[in-house]
Amino acid sequence: MSSITPPNARFLDATQYTVSWFWKRLNADELDMKPPYQRKPVWQEQQKAFLVDSIINGYPVPEIYLQTTISHEGDEVHTLVDGQQRIRACMEFIAGDFPLGEATPELEGKYFDDLSEEVRLRIFRYKFVIRSLPELNESEVRDIFGRLNRNNVALNRQELRHSTYWGPFISAMEEFAQDSFWLKSGLFTTNAVRRMLDIEYVSEIITAGLYGLQNKKQRLDYYYAEFEADFPDYEHARLVFDKIIAQLRVLLDWPNPTRWSRKVDFYTLFVELWNQQDKLPLNAGDAAEVSARLIEMSSGVSHVLSLEADDQSTQEPAFVIYARGVRNSSDIGSRRLRSRGIRQYIWGEDALPENEVDKLLDSAERKNSNPHLSRLPSAESLMSADADEEEEEEEE
Repeated sequence: MSSITPPNARFLDATQYTVSWFWKRLNADELDMKPPYQRKPVWQEQQKAFLVDSIINGYPVPEIYLQTTISHEGDEVHTLVDGQQRIRACMEFIAGDFPLGEATPELEGKYFDDLSEEVRLRIFRYKFVIRSLPELNESEVRDIFGRLNRNNVALNRQELRHSTYWGPFISAMEEFAQDSFWLKSGLFTTNAVRRMLDIEYVSEIITAGLYGLQNKKQRLDYYYAEFEADFPDYEHARLVFDKIIAQLRVLLDWPNPTRWSRKVDFYTLFVELWNQQDKLPLNAGDAAEVSARLIEMSSGVSHVLSLEADDQSTQEPAFVIYARGVRNSSDIGSRRLRSRGIRQYIWGEDALPENEVDKLLDSAERKNSNPHLSRLPSAESLMSADADEEEEEEEE
């Protein structure tokens, strides 16, 4: 009976390498732990220490995917396709970057150099199961990485995009997310940046500015795929982005205690500044007036949200419209309500007739009350310790 070799047999070779082997490769500059498709390191010190504890105790850990390439001059480079954080944790511990934790009570607080010779040897001799990949082009390696992590709930949507796309659009979004404004703004925690949620958010506001308000994050994957080969609007996006960021620095102190330091409200403010791009930069007098109105609107909307529905009718109409758009905050109907409120109060757009306001509010509320359209948490949100940062803020 003949046997059939599976088409993917070249991916099935397995071997074992010790921690010592990785340590030597790292010091010889032959270990690549940051290929472009890898997500940023996200493990906290506690997770790293727990991994080292598993190694000390000889427990198995998931296999490592490694690709070795050899140049025509005989130089070897070993690229970590999957398992970067496990190897990084080992290397950082040996380098003395963090101590062991409470998972190892008898060694808690000890660094690598504090350990006995016997324990250090145990670490160096520990063998990882290695899945060796042949030399492949970058597209094939990215495909393998994406498949390995497609069902791994530890990867959020943006980290999966990072492993899938590498064209001009994602490069532009990552470039915009590097602006120093974001660090000062207070919009993102350190962990959110590690999880690339800042890049996802910047992608949302840029696409909303360029192509109109979007419904939640559903369209982001479309734009990432559509502009993988070419992003013709880059120069325009760069110009308008810079104008808006410069104007925001003038209008408000960052971070600040107003609603505009919340991602939900900042989204609307950014998009409406984009819609007013021809007026930017504002002269000193106009900037002072807009700044004052933004502060007034922040307080006014928060006040409306604190009132019972029957008591809201006596408040500033623009605040009421905006406040109705805070719930289900990433729904396109709610985003339209907030945009309308800003245009009316900040930019002086004529108020809608009362019957049109009622229609707008009723339409948004009917859509937001539909149980089939209600916002459900993603699988990664349910499984992640950072679920509160995976989803946009909502005000109940």
